[in-house]
Amino acid sequence: MQFNLLKDRLKKANPAKSTADRENTANTGDGPMDLWLAGTAFALLIIGLVMVYSASAPIAARNFGDATHFALRNAVFALVGIVSMVAISRLPVDSIRYLGRIGFWISLLLLVAVLIPGMGLEGGGARRWLNFRVITVQPSEPFKVMLALYTAHLIAQDAGMVHRIRDGIVYLLAIFALGAALLMAEPDFGATVISAAVVFGIVFIAGIPLSWIATLLTIAVPLAAMAVIMAPYRFRRVTSFLDPWDDPQNSDFQLVQSLLSFGNGGVFGTGLGQGEQKQFYLPESHTDFIFAVIGEEMGLGLVWLIIFLFAFLVWRAVQIARFSTDPFVRLSTTGLTVLIGSQAVANMGVVMGLLPPKGLTLPLVSYGGSSLVITLSAIGLLLAFSRTVTLPDKPRTSTANPREKAS
Repeated sequence: MQFNLLKDRLKKANPAKSTADRENTANTGDGPMDLWLAGTAFALLIIGLVMVYSASAPIAARNFGDATHFALRNAVFALVGIVSMVAISRLPVDSIRYLGRIGFWISLLLLVAVLIPGMGLEGGGARRWLNFRVITVQPSEPFKVMLALYTAHLIAQDAGMVHRIRDGIVYLLAIFALGAALLMAEPDFGATVISAAVVFGIVFIAGIPLSWIATLLTIAVPLAAMAVIMAPYRFRRVTSFLDPWDDPQNSDFQLVQSLLSFGNGGVFGTGLGQGEQKQFYLPESHTDFIFAVIGEEMGLGLVWLIIFLFAFLVWRAVQIARFSTDPFVRLSTTGLTVLIGSQAVANMGVVMGLLPPKGLTLPLVSYGGSSLVITLSAIGLLLAFSRTVTLPDKPRTSTANPREKAS
């Protein structure tokens, strides 16, 4: 009797041990991560590892004498990305916020370094890579993630920014324009569009007035049109997208071969490793157009599964943003969700002839060191944020004492 009375007094003296506070322990960052999100990302990664081997085997055998050349490198990138994802998923929100503040300016310096002769590597008419001997890095990949974190940080510390012009929206646009100018100098139009979508998604969720959105779109659309018209190769991409069969041997070649891949695969596919278009017909078969190889070899079933997995991943991330009470977490999650989701939609839309070609990889699936490692790191950020919220269908870590329940 005396023991129970003492226990009741200790409960009243220590309100942190109450049931309500126990249920909110996830808000401190000590809660369980979202295993649904992690599992979905892992499923896409496994599909990518298998399909990169299948799609890259012919070109790897021809160029390096080893059909596993790209597959093994991709596996190493995946391992590095997983280690990064796990490490980042354990970071507290304050550390992530600091990382965003510092990392954004570092990523800008890397974008500048790409443009310096002798430092940036050229390929396909663009200068987008830095060679660090051991690895080749594409700075636009970390820039997109850091842009999301830094924009979220600025608005989280001053929510009124999205309702002011001079020291608000104009400042945010100046930050974006600085990075966009460097990206367009490479040139990398696709990364610029995705970065714009990230910023737009964050300011929209932050509550920017709809009339201002209309004004920004009125300015942005003509600028994008000018960027397309002033670059002949971009203009040819748009015209090939509108009519992919008017020049199937030249400007429309890649899109035509992609569409033929889906046609060859049909509903059930030709079988893993049995695709014909990857046999030097379909350019970039293991990078930008790996989705076409998947359609040919694995058929409509895996195509729909990948679409579902990306949709589910985005939905889980949206739930994190929805249930978060931390403005930085909510806005950062929004930006990262737009980043991954829009790039996936853009890649699949291009491959299926629904959007003009943009040179974007399929997140977690395509071959690409920087893209794979950075995307897995972004997933790690989402997992870290998921530890700060309590989702309705996420398991909770109970701190209750079993003896206390029994009594």
